[in-house]
Order: sequence, then C-alpha cells, then structure tokens
Amino acid sequence: MQKRIPVTRIFHAAALALMLAICVPVAGYAQPTAPPADIQSFFQQVSGEWIGTVEQYTGGVKAETKYFHSVTKQTGPDTYEDVFEYYRIDKVTKAPVQVGITTMTTKITAQGVATNTIVGKGDVFIDPKTLKPESHTLSEVLMMSSDGSLQGTGSGKINVSGLSMDAGKNGKVSHYTSTWVLKNGALNITERLKVSFHVFLFTLPYNIVDNLAAKRGSDVKALMQSAGADLETGPPKH
Repeated sequence: MQKRIPVTRIFHAAALALMLAICVPVAGYAQPTAPPADIQSFFQQVSGEWIGTVEQYTGGVKAETKYFHSVTKQTGPDTYEDVFEYYRIDKVTKAPVQVGITTMTTKITAQGVATNTIVGKGDVFIDPKTLKPESHTLSEVLMMSSDGSLQGTGSGKINVSGLSMDAGKNGKVSHYTSTWVLKNGALNITERLKVSFHVFLFTLPYNIVDNLAAKRGSDVKALMQSAGADLETGPPKH
C-alpha cells in the first residue's frame, strides 16, 4: 500500500521550498566607495560576482544555512539582471551541492523606483530521501529611504510538484517586505514574508524571515570552509 504524506507535513515542506528559493536579491549589490544617493546610483554599484550566506527562519525555527554565488550584469541604462546559484552541504559527501537557481530582472523607472521580477526553481525535501521540484515567481517594488537603504514591498506565488492532493499548487505569498542596507563593502537584507497553502478547506499560514549577507567573491567552497564547514571535493570554482 502506498504511504500517504500528512497534509501538515506537505505544507511544511512547501514552505521550506519557498524559504530556500526566495532569497534572491542579496548577491546583486556591490562594494560602495560612497553611500548611494538614489536608486540609480545604488544599482550602478552592481556589477561582478558575489558570494554570501542565507540564515532562514520559519515561525522562529532556524533552517539549515545556505550559501550562494551570483553574477550581476547591467543590461541597459536602467536595467539589470542577476543570476543566483544556491548551495548546501551534502551531509554524506560533505561536498557543496547546488539546490536552486534564480534570476532577478530589475527595471528602474523615470520616477526613481525599482521593480524586480524574480523567477526561480529548486528542490524541496518531502522526507530525508525524497525531493520534489518547486518553482516560484515574485514581484517587488523598491524605494530609497532617507538613510540610503532600500525598502521593498511585493507579493508572489510558489508551486511544488508531485505532492498528494496537489497540496503544493497555488501557494501564495500575500505580503512581502524587505530592507536593503549597503555599508562598508557589505550588503545586509532582511526579508519578511506571509505565505499560505490551501487544500480543500484547510489553510496553513507561515511567517518567514530571511537574514542575508553578501560580499564580493566567486569561490563558494572557500566561503563554506571559512564558515567552518567540513568539505570534501565539490563543484569547480566559478
């Protein structure tokens, strides 16, 4: 007889997928020589490669630390594209394993507001031996505050494939806020998300907080080692 996965367990897995996938903006911001005066100058400091960590919490419970590498390119006078690759440490081989990829497209309007379109995909753990594919789409509007930080608001959706009762379909990110601080050659972002999944008459909400930190670099493996991770041979350096 096929073993059924409890609905609450499915909800939890889908929420963890979002936590992994959502953390996309951090790598796209450069080491400044002076505080940016506006959104255009903020994004003009975006170029090159970045590495960083993601500390994630759902309902106050911390998830496994993730690591990332990204490449940021200016594609036009007011447009940028960031490609992010995410890694975790394989608990058996101790090697870095890619667990997701996300693209963020940024457009700066004539009014000095930035809009982000975020599209990504990855894998979500259903149990210790089972992975399911997920995909997500988010939109965000960013404005600059008087202190030089960026304040963002947005919403989006997530889908997790292959779950019983289609529990992973039509997940909703109803409210999203972010604060972006670029200071002393480092970027720190705090993201807060309200996420819900629906199956029949059931609705399960999640409050997710992501704390992100990035610096210039390209070697994810070296970052993991400096953080104290016990690594064997992993993927090649970028």
